[in-house]
Amino acid sequence: MPRIPPMKRLPVIAIVGRPNVGKSSLLNALVGKRISIVQDMPGVTRDRVTAYLQMDDRYVELVDTGGYGFVDPDQLTEHINQQIEIAMARADLVLFIVDCEDGLTSADQEIASMLRRKGIKTLLLANKADGERADVALGEFARLGLGTPIGVSALRERNLDQVLAAIEKNVDLSAAPKEVPPPEMLVAIVGKRNAGKSTLVNAIASLYEGDPNRVIVSEVPGTTRDSVDVHFEKDGKSLVVIDTAGVRKMRHMVTNDIEFYSFHRAERSIRRAGVVLMLIDATIPISEPDKKLANYISEQFKPIIFVINKWDLAKEMIRERRKAGEELRDEDMMEEYRTYLDQELRHLDYAPMAFVTAKEGRNVQTVVDLTQHLFHQANQRLSTAKVNQAVRQILSEKQPSTPSGRRARIYYATQIDVAPPSIVIFVNNPAYFDPSYTRFIVNRMRDLLPYPEVPIRLIVRQREQRKALPGGEQIHGEAITLGDDASGQTPSASRPGRTYSARKPTKPKTGGKKVKAAAPRSRFSKRKPTKTKTTKKRGRDR
Repeated sequence: MPRIPPMKRLPVIAIVGRPNVGKSSLLNALVGKRISIVQDMPGVTRDRVTAYLQMDDRYVELVDTGGYGFVDPDQLTEHINQQIEIAMARADLVLFIVDCEDGLTSADQEIASMLRRKGIKTLLLANKADGERADVALGEFARLGLGTPIGVSALRERNLDQVLAAIEKNVDLSAAPKEVPPPEMLVAIVGKRNAGKSTLVNAIASLYEGDPNRVIVSEVPGTTRDSVDVHFEKDGKSLVVIDTAGVRKMRHMVTNDIEFYSFHRAERSIRRAGVVLMLIDATIPISEPDKKLANYISEQFKPIIFVINKWDLAKEMIRERRKAGEELRDEDMMEEYRTYLDQELRHLDYAPMAFVTAKEGRNVQTVVDLTQHLFHQANQRLSTAKVNQAVRQILSEKQPSTPSGRRARIYYATQIDVAPPSIVIFVNNPAYFDPSYTRFIVNRMRDLLPYPEVPIRLIVRQREQRKALPGGEQIHGEAITLGDDASGQTPSASRPGRTYSARKPTKPKTGGKKVKAAAPRSRFSKRKPTKTKTTKKRGRDR
């Protein structure tokens, strides 16, 4: 991939105003996308939400902010105001939004006084002016000392052209970039509430952009609501991390519109991302929301890194509970947690782990490096010869068998896509390939191909059945898509030799009787240990 030159600084346009005057609606209307959450209640927006706005052949950055002066019930008023002040300090122009229906208020006068005192270039907009009749009331806003406002309606997209013309008049766009290169990688940061997602985002922003207060961090659960894109550059490459709202049990979202929209924004961020960082609080057990979130990531075939946060606190908890005279090294505690997580999330046992303390910025650089490693791994494309070489090796180890005794054949295989690596195997009958054997193929492909830590999509397709399309183009018949799904099945093979792997390699399975040892009980698990079971192989493969 050719290296993209660093992007020029974009002019920044900040949108400010008191709560519920339509700031988020205006941002969405100007960029033509639903970026910010819009709800008919004050205090929905808290963080700085950014979006690129194209103006003729130039680009600027729009910044949505929370409502100034809003008394937040979660004691976040000071944090919200701090984000607004940061946005204004960095802005080349402020769009000050007032409500045409409510008229001039004391809060509007307070904000206008602050803008004049700071000497910030300001454009006054009166939102909810749905028609010419509403424009009659605009004169009273001239008392703010910022000129006569432009009457707009974000909902009806009225007079937006006048807003764009006023921005061009008040901002020097000659140095603005003519294009915004797409980021080379998007990284979604997801997890339960209070797992430390926003803290990790701030640690990354501080490391690469010198902005340690990029998003609000609080001990209050549910602080983050919008999905916030944070742009940064690493080694000359443009990257984006997406801070998302914390996930809760579904029953809590049914009666709360904001949490419902926040959850679906988080799901959309996962679908957008090239790599997903799933944050796990090491001080509490894995729970239902963790498992459902992991399943959704698996269903989307996204590379995932388990970021075990608050590891310093978890180690102290372990040492306090340890027996007298027992010595535990950090490596031993990490290995025990790996074993515990493997038991809880078996279908993702190929995913690497990183142990961090986001609050102190510990191991954050390692997480970013590992993210790039997985992204490149998932985007590798292999030759058909190399894929078929791996298939021949798999067939030499174990042939597919069918209950009817009919022979299942694999003719050849080829890779058809990347991110996720998608491989089609052409067979005589897809019905002859049961889930256990296809899992075996996927697991062995992970050993033999350069995809040890990313999901693989395997498509089993019948070679003989073909259908003619107009123009003579041919397509294959019915196909079965399999791979690293969220079925909860335990993969049947280990994966040795991974660069960042968190699991120890084991030898491939051989014939004969096997006795499966019971997994040791983890300090992190509340489940009782299970008894050892003895299994027998049903016979040789046909």
